Amino acid sequence: AGGDAARVTFSGSYNVSPSISPDGKQMAFITRNNAGYQVAMQDLGGGNVSTLTDTNADESPSFAPNGKLIIYASRAQGRDVLMTSTLDGRIKTRLLSSGLDVREPAWGPFSR
Repeated sequence: AGGDAARVTFSGSYNVSPSISPDGKQMAFITRNNAGYQVAMQDLGGGNVSTLTDTNADESPSFAPNGKLIIYASRAQGRDVLMTSTLDGRIKTRLLSSGLDVREPAWGPFSR
């Protein structure tokens, strides 16, 4: 909406690649911890932060247009892959690919 920039993450020493939910209430981002780089979620109203993934090479989180899933890049079995996660991190799915390494996920046009 404009205005001055304001810091919103205060946990961790390295937080990058923010993505704001379609309703503007949550932010997904990459945080670095002892295990590596993981997807984290922050409630923008209360500031609560939770880690959604247990992998260590995650990148580029992005909310689905309906706000119900997050897509992100990761590594599995030595390959670059795309994953999805529910907002609570309980259900994660590796997206099938043609066997090639894939990175930099983005949601395509959405139509009903």
